[in-house]
Amino acid sequence: MLSYRHAYHAGNHADVLKHLVLVSTLHYATRKASPLFYLDTHGGAALYFLQSEQALKTGEAANGIRKIDFAALGTGLDDETRTGLDLYAAALKPYLDKKTYPGSPLLAAHMLRRNDHLHLCELHTVEYQLLRHHTDGDPRIACEHIDGYQRALALLPPVQKRAVVLIDPSYETNDEFRRTVRLVVDINQRMRSAQILLWYPVVGRGDVDRMIAALQRSEVRDLWQFELGVAPDQIGHGLTASGMLVVNPPYTLPGQLRALLPRIQEQLAPAYGHWVVKNLIAE
Repeated sequence: MLSYRHAYHAGNHADVLKHLVLVSTLHYATRKASPLFYLDTHGGAALYFLQSEQALKTGEAANGIRKIDFAALGTGLDDETRTGLDLYAAALKPYLDKKTYPGSPLLAAHMLRRNDHLHLCELHTVEYQLLRHHTDGDPRIACEHIDGYQRALALLPPVQKRAVVLIDPSYETNDEFRRTVRLVVDINQRMRSAQILLWYPVVGRGDVDRMIAALQRSEVRDLWQFELGVAPDQIGHGLTASGMLVVNPPYTLPGQLRALLPRIQEQLAPAYGHWVVKNLIAE
């Protein structure tokens, strides 16, 4: 029985990292004129209300996206990094002005073009209904009430011949770290050129270490780790950090995040935070 609802956590420090990586990846991918296929295996509700009872109960957005000073972040950056940051800020602004926060589906829809296609999967019934509601009317988008783990491989490779895949599960079940590894490996085997973005939580460091070790033993190549932490690793203290494992990232992404993550960490958690930009497996 699925119970996770992102409404309690929207706009937190994990979303800051995840969506910065997503926007930067899609910005680079859309430089080519040919159409792009975007697959979100765990689409969520697509839109979240920061004044809702759930959001106010946790206050995570107040300690996440609401603490980000985009003007200060952008000072002295190179043109490539500044452009990526500006696109991220511009995508968020109309939502934050209305005290809402866009999930990955709406951010991807904002970044993609008329000839691109988005396929969004969501298994949680209520979240799926909200996902359909908030993306209704966009002819580029297909939504499915389905397990994204089971559906992903059947959709790849797409007719568009280029793909960005976001794997962003809730990690509610004990086998979820294992399932994500299997899915990344299977997608990579089926479509070597696919850009795969896997989000992971740091609640217990051991799960993350085992996941990374399993991917390093696989045939996956060009794998990078990007991580942002707001507290020291400590079991029982909730989500202290999160990260993105990216297969075939844009060549510009590591440099952008080396410039931005120290500044973001300083704004969110100057005393106890940390950041990581690391090439785990070379091309």
